[in-house]
Amino acid sequence: MAIAFGTEGWRAVIAEEFTFENVRLVTQAIADHYLADRAGTVLAGERSESRSWDEGVSRRAGGATAAPRLAMAVGYDTRFLSDRFARAVCEVLAGNGIRCVLADRAVPTPAVSRQVVARRLVAGVVVTASHNPPVYNGLKVKEAFGGSATAETVQSIEKRIGRRPPARMSFERAVRQGLVQESNFLEAFLKGIRSYVNLRAIRQSRFKVLIDPMHGAADGLMQQLLEGGKLRVKTLHAEPDPLFGGHAPEPIPRYLTDLAREVRQGRWDVGLATDGDADRIGAVMPNGAFLNPGQVLCILLEHLITTRKWKGAVVKTVSNTSMIDRMAQGLGLKLLEVPVGFKHITKLMLEDEVLIGGEESGGIGLQGYLPERDGMLMGLMVLEAMAMQGRGVQEILRRLEKRFGRWHYARRDLTLSHELAAKAFRRLATHPPARVAGVPVAQVKTLDGVKLIDRQDNWLLFRRSGTEPIVRVYAEAGASKHVNRLLDFGVQLVQAS
Repeated sequence: MAIAFGTEGWRAVIAEEFTFENVRLVTQAIADHYLADRAGTVLAGERSESRSWDEGVSRRAGGATAAPRLAMAVGYDTRFLSDRFARAVCEVLAGNGIRCVLADRAVPTPAVSRQVVARRLVAGVVVTASHNPPVYNGLKVKEAFGGSATAETVQSIEKRIGRRPPARMSFERAVRQGLVQESNFLEAFLKGIRSYVNLRAIRQSRFKVLIDPMHGAADGLMQQLLEGGKLRVKTLHAEPDPLFGGHAPEPIPRYLTDLAREVRQGRWDVGLATDGDADRIGAVMPNGAFLNPGQVLCILLEHLITTRKWKGAVVKTVSNTSMIDRMAQGLGLKLLEVPVGFKHITKLMLEDEVLIGGEESGGIGLQGYLPERDGMLMGLMVLEAMAMQGRGVQEILRRLEKRFGRWHYARRDLTLSHELAAKAFRRLATHPPARVAGVPVAQVKTLDGVKLIDRQDNWLLFRRSGTEPIVRVYAEAGASKHVNRLLDFGVQLVQAS
């Protein structure tokens, strides 16, 4: 059985492909990659600040003159058995002589990235399937810079899976030998957020904010940061639940019905949601309408430019809104388009002066923070924009739409076998339709999937999920009715293949 990483990390159904045996196999490949990298160069994780504990561990293990050990952060979310899978990861890393800093509770994925940077570790491993349904679990790898593993690192790990049987040390022995140490990841994580966001301005505003962590790792953390002022804040679904209330912990309209209803009925100014591992954002306006992540990015982009007076490039994935293109052009900013997967945005954040970068699925990263998406941070930054401008989120959006145009966006997911999906995409790539929903096609893009752009700048995109047997059909148009026509056309096109 081939184990492959998707857009970020490896994900699979628990007890089918995601088993303790396979977790150990993947962890061994992760260990082999970093051990091989260490053999060829001095790694960023081996800086003087982190050596004292490393050297002490080496002496306790009987190697007083040995070089400092590699060290990794290991975190986990609220999914079924995530804490036990995290222990299995530690056992293999310790068996390979790699020390582990293990989270002492379920934490957001960005908290693991922060821990890697704060402790100057070589990498981090997170047991999470992010926004996938409850039957899934997975592993994400974070690099020393505090962001998603690069494509080169992922390829190196994948090719090593199964090459060597996992080396393993019992968790209890690893703790006794100092190779595993439990630690509070939230202290550094929340400190990083406090230093970035103007929480004082938010707390002094009189907005009413409803938060929905969707039973995931963010639980009551946002409310904890926001309490103590004039702001009114309340949290739904804070209690951890491995079933996430019976649906995927994905902050999209069909899973945010409770939030939308409560916001509308309680006359809240905004509803903010994070996914299972809290690295994605979803939002609801006072009328209960969904504020899609592309619109959130546009609100934050304007805030960074006009309020914070920052500059830089804008990065968007191929599935994100055209409003970003128009804003970048109108503001005189460089725009870069990348395939879906935050690792592509991370790469540019490390190489270029990127102001903001974001995915259609709710992952957004900002200049001056980690090169990482963070759902909690984005929600707080939306509140900062509201507080600093003295306007509700709906008013901010309407002002932007008046200037840059109004766009309507939607997505449908089709469950399709690998064979049928492959057939459909071969046909789309080789024989794309000349018209979509009655309008001539002006451009075909194949950067990621197949994207058909018509003469009116409406578009239809077909992509395969990197983690589930799903074909995603995306559409955006200037009129809401035309979005549904585009989606109907797209679904029929896939099914006819």
